Amino acid sequence: MVTVSVALFSSLGNNLGMTLALPHPPTLTAESMADSQAFGRALAQALAKQLHFSERAMHEFLPGTLLQKSGDRLERLAYVMRGQLDVVVHVPGSIGGQLIPISFQSGDLCFLSYLFNHLPSGGDLVVRDEAVIRWATVKEIEHALLCQPELMVLLVRFLGNRLREVQARERALSTRGVKARMGSGLLRALADVPERSDGRSVIELTHEQLALRCGVSRPKASVALKEMERLKLLELGHKSIEVLDVEALEQYIA
Repeated sequence: MVTVSVALFSSLGNNLGMTLALPHPPTLTAESMADSQAFGRALAQALAKQLHFSERAMHEFLPGTLLQKSGDRLERLAYVMRGQLDVVVHVPGSIGGQLIPISFQSGDLCFLSYLFNHLPSGGDLVVRDEAVIRWATVKEIEHALLCQPELMVLLVRFLGNRLREVQARERALSTRGVKARMGSGLLRALADVPERSDGRSVIELTHEQLALRCGVSRPKASVALKEMERLKLLELGHKSIEVLDVEALEQYIA
């Protein structure tokens, strides 16, 4: 099989790396997202220890605070101690005019794709929930990676998993309908939800917030969600959505 390399926009940022254009891009699953998230946090924690993050000043920010804006050349990256940060990408002509392709939570290091390329930011970094962060400069992170081979291996493994995740997201956004976009958005959100003692999979998002993340209109999002509820894939609540069967949801959007 012949594969073709093309430059694609990465939802990690404006990282114009080479991405394999496969005839059948990988499907986004809860397992693949969990793997990507686990590698990312392992790398962030290893870097935090190496760079003595515990000795750095902590900065608190209120929801809605713009930490970095699209077009900035990033000199430092945020390590999230508490709360959540969203990457907001402005897409002229799209429904709503913007997308939220990725979020960072406690234990995450933001914008890893800016390492070693020094390209301008491709989106705004906005505080979604009240957050506490520590800053690290890109130069010192790069130096730590070059001096510690085990950290570089973690970075490569993380980026390999994230590349497959990005390919699946791009496929869902560019070639699939509302059903696939909404289902993929639910799986992405579910990957960030902490495990509950009762074993339920509850996502604290409104229909409007989920629609914004998936790049679809609010009415279309509601229709898709109600259809999934009718099929007993999920249950809609007040400002929350409970996924009842993750495997069935993955099959539904495949």
